[in-house]
Amino acid sequence: MSIVVGFGSDTRNAAPLELAAELSRTTGDELVLVSVVQDSWGSLRDFAGVDDEWRADVREQAEEAIATARKHLGPDIEPVPVTKTATSVPQALLDECIARRARVLVAGSASHGALGRIAFGSTNDRLAHSSAVPIALAPRGYRSHDDGIQRLVVAVDPTASDVALHQPIADLASWLKVPVEIVTFAVRSGSRTAYSAFADQGVQRAWGTLVRNHQQELANKIRELAPDTEVTTDQVTTAERWSLALESYQWRAGDLLAVGSSRHGPVARVFVGSTATRIVNHSPVPVVLLPRPRTY
Repeated sequence: MSIVVGFGSDTRNAAPLELAAELSRTTGDELVLVSVVQDSWGSLRDFAGVDDEWRADVREQAEEAIATARKHLGPDIEPVPVTKTATSVPQALLDECIARRARVLVAGSASHGALGRIAFGSTNDRLAHSSAVPIALAPRGYRSHDDGIQRLVVAVDPTASDVALHQPIADLASWLKVPVEIVTFAVRSGSRTAYSAFADQGVQRAWGTLVRNHQQELANKIRELAPDTEVTTDQVTTAERWSLALESYQWRAGDLLAVGSSRHGPVARVFVGSTATRIVNHSPVPVVLLPRPRTY
């Protein structure tokens, strides 16, 4: 098994490397460093040989990027370098994950994102809507924690649907060998959410009890699959806006946030819904997107 990280020619964006190295140090799994350069020529052939010269040039750029990345990782990690040209960068990364039997594919934030936050761009958005393996996203400017991943924070929907994610959550927690904290983020004040609907009827307490029951059901299923994993629940964090809801949670150094794929997406693929997108956009820590199991 391995950890695959995509690394482009922009060597200034080292956040995915930092997260991938942190995961590798935590688990001891092999780190595969993949640099993919988009092939603009595709299937077209230039008989003058210009396309061949271009491909040789971009491969050289990719190899230079790999060398820079290996230097950044330091002497304690010896990654497996892979350079590729492809018409689709996301598809090339996903193909490499299948070939390497990767546990997770690590990517970064789009460059237009705020420092310390995750924004979706063309590559990571495609990955977040089509991958069969978990996608780990590093906030822009992320720096790894010295002691590795310390806790898995699982954000669950206020309905019973996310109980179906017990298998991938248990697998991830067992792989990382970290405790699990289950939390539900909710937004009130005029937004069309389950929380605001119940709040308008004056039954917030009943809603909170229902959410905690779903959390406990998920926790019990995780404990059955991963009996050595410590699982805690009873966390419901609400605020006027998503940014405040995420900021008010008591984050710790070494946290990794897990978000499940939308139940409306394709089975056994990552498909990020609107609520998950808001949570990812405002998360101050790395996020891993989990595909919804086939059994759901």
